Amino acid sequence: MKKDIPSLAKITRPSAVGILPRRRLFLRLDRLRSRSILWVSGPPGSGKTSLIASYIDVRKLSCLWYQINETDSDIASFFFYLGLAAKKASPRFRRPLPLLTPEYLMGISTFTLRFFEHLYGRLKPPFFLVFDNYHWVSPDSSLHEVILSGVSVLPEGINIILISRSGPPPIFAQLHAHDRIEFLEWDQLRFTLEESREIVRLRAPKIRSREVVQRVHQITGGWVAGLLLSLDALRRGFEPRSLEKVISEEIVNYFGSVIFNQTEEETRDFLMKTAFLPRVTIKMSEELTGAANGEAILSGLTKNNFFIERLPADMPIYQFHPLFRNFLLSRAKALLEQDTISDLNMRAALLLEESGQTEDAAQIYMGQKHWEGLIQLIMKHAPPMMAQGRYQLLEKWLTALPQDLVEKTAWLLFWLGSCRFPFDPSQSLRCHEKAFKLFREEGNLEGTFLSW
Repeated sequence: MKKDIPSLAKITRPSAVGILPRRRLFLRLDRLRSRSILWVSGPPGSGKTSLIASYIDVRKLSCLWYQINETDSDIASFFFYLGLAAKKASPRFRRPLPLLTPEYLMGISTFTLRFFEHLYGRLKPPFFLVFDNYHWVSPDSSLHEVILSGVSVLPEGINIILISRSGPPPIFAQLHAHDRIEFLEWDQLRFTLEESREIVRLRAPKIRSREVVQRVHQITGGWVAGLLLSLDALRRGFEPRSLEKVISEEIVNYFGSVIFNQTEEETRDFLMKTAFLPRVTIKMSEELTGAANGEAILSGLTKNNFFIERLPADMPIYQFHPLFRNFLLSRAKALLEQDTISDLNMRAALLLEESGQTEDAAQIYMGQKHWEGLIQLIMKHAPPMMAQGRYQLLEKWLTALPQDLVEKTAWLLFWLGSCRFPFDPSQSLRCHEKAFKLFREEGNLEGTFLSW
């Protein structure tokens, strides 16, 4: 498998094929481009990402798209992946952007400013930097300060868009005070009645009753995910008058059940099992599920708007809508034996690791308390992660292990001490002293000299 699959997925703009162009909001986005930063916020399934992806596509704008997740709380990982995104956006620049390695840790603010200055120098205006899923950044994360530093040297002609389920953190108030940030919020994102009619014409042309369309629009409140799920239910014969009793999260669970229960058993089994993977290739889906027709199933579901998105890449990568994936995992928990679920988690972790998605693999190992798998992953990936400056993420994996297991394993102590050296030298020394003693007892010369 290609080793760059996770990187490509993280820095790939979602496809805009089949998305309704929202001209009303496109005109508003045109006006908002006079500000450096745009904050787009709304609940899950409100069309935030689709709006920005389709706007960039229709306006033929150049962009760097970055999907934020939990691993970006380690700012070294953020700079690592942002550097990959910059290389993809400007391939003519062969020299990579710098990594946040130890020599920069005493001056992270200076490093950040230089990094963004070099990044902007590679981008030709007009250009957009889009940070999707910003809600994954914890309130106390230093990533907020990194983004603010990047904004402080933002040149004219380059805009930053941050997409989140919530409003900006308090630290961003200074941008508002200096009139540098604009907002596109849930009230503006909601579909109007006319936009709902356009969606119906596009997705369910057989539904021609204006009263039914108006009723569905009223019930879903302009929430696009609810609208799409409602249309699917209506196509399957569900009575419009019964929709009024269904609200927000319940509509996802209910219509998810309708979609799920009316598919073939083979497809249901395939959906539940592939949901254990956050992103999946055809080969990964077939290896995990045992199905020989993974390509036909995934492409068919995508064409039928089955809440599965195909990311544009050389090798097809698929991912479920987050709400639909949560539903599928809950169905798997309810319908599958615990031993089967544990086996799926372990095989999913191995597939993720083989494809280079080490962060996702580690999350599964930690969630399942599969310490042997996590240790093997740490031992394999610790050296390159240290070289990339990703100490905090590696330390997170190490501290997830039982302490007594770490204390009696020389290499785990060594890597824990190495992670802590830039931030807590006394704790680093304690770990390396213990590792040194264990390595000497084992007769491991390499480990002895490294810990010394």
